[in-house]
Amino acid sequence: MKNLICFFIAITTFTIVSACGGSSTGSTGSNNDTVKINPADTFSYSDYNSVACILAGKDVKDKDFLNELVESEAFRSHKSSFESVWTAHAKNLKTITDWSKENTKSADTVFYPFGGPDFNYMDAFFPDCRFSLLIGLEKGGKIPFSDSLSIANATEILKMVNESVKTNLNYSFFRTKSMKRDLAGYLEGTLPIIMMFISRHNYEILNINPVFINNQGYFEYKNKDEVYSHTLQKDFNDSYELIYKNPDDTIIRKLYYFSMDVSDTVVNQKNFALMMDNYFNGQTTFLKAASYLLHWQEFSFVREQILKNSSQIVSGPSGMPYRFYDDNWQLKLYGNYVEPIPLFAGFMQKDLKKAYEDGEPEKLPFKYDYHQTIYSLIVANKK
Repeated sequence: MKNLICFFIAITTFTIVSACGGSSTGSTGSNNDTVKINPADTFSYSDYNSVACILAGKDVKDKDFLNELVESEAFRSHKSSFESVWTAHAKNLKTITDWSKENTKSADTVFYPFGGPDFNYMDAFFPDCRFSLLIGLEKGGKIPFSDSLSIANATEILKMVNESVKTNLNYSFFRTKSMKRDLAGYLEGTLPIIMMFISRHNYEILNINPVFINNQGYFEYKNKDEVYSHTLQKDFNDSYELIYKNPDDTIIRKLYYFSMDVSDTVVNQKNFALMMDNYFNGQTTFLKAASYLLHWQEFSFVREQILKNSSQIVSGPSGMPYRFYDDNWQLKLYGNYVEPIPLFAGFMQKDLKKAYEDGEPEKLPFKYDYHQTIYSLIVANKK
């Protein structure tokens, strides 16, 4: 895979070999770099994973970590209620994964603009993904329980975790206004939600660090001196890199989240275009519940970048407009398309409706995009 960090575990050292591996300047994307990482620095600090387990209502391996909180009635209640909800939801995720394996190309690199903290569905669609970028307007925020104030408000934080993901579990997307309200409180951003989802998908979090896109279009650490610091208190407000793995294998995965406005007049077009070429050329773009932003002229730049760089686009009607797929794309339609929900009534796509009427779309066995009874999904592959 192009530009993917792979960690190979040896007896005494861990070596990162990748087109997006760390460099002597602190970059996480310099070509052909090889960096040796001290295993103790990389893997001995378990507090990130412990926080994720608490947020996800799971047992914490480190019995000394926030013992009073883990033993509290608030956490026991959170654990019980979350487990019940997740057990039912996991069946839907399995349906999605099984469908995706049959109907999409396996993707180890995924670009998910307008996804916010929706690691949940990205991982369900692309379980082989090892390098991803999620973008949303919401800030990255802080890690809960990293200070005395958030620990004192643990009951409220756990309650807000449940509330903030309720829409995602029930409807398959986040409601922007509700999420903005929920993440303005004790959760303070997307990071706690992504940590929770990663834990619920049975991954182990190894490290989290603030990053930015440098002038060469590579992801770079904001402070390379604190990359392996044993602390929860870093500045994740704008963007971060999250390193995680399946406990049963040695493959290291990387997720990046950027709080970013990608409209034409705001986004740094030069750096963004370089970033797309460095990491996502020939890769998969995932578009779900994208608020029809790519239908606007004001988002023509990011739309063009997606069409230029992607080899596969998995999208609902609210993502890539049907009219922008030319003869270079092979399209497969799933579900049915009638019209947008009233909130987006102005984005009716008559050409897409005709394509569904004239074509032979296959069934879609799960909810996708905004419509709650009629689901529509397009898989586009570049010829």
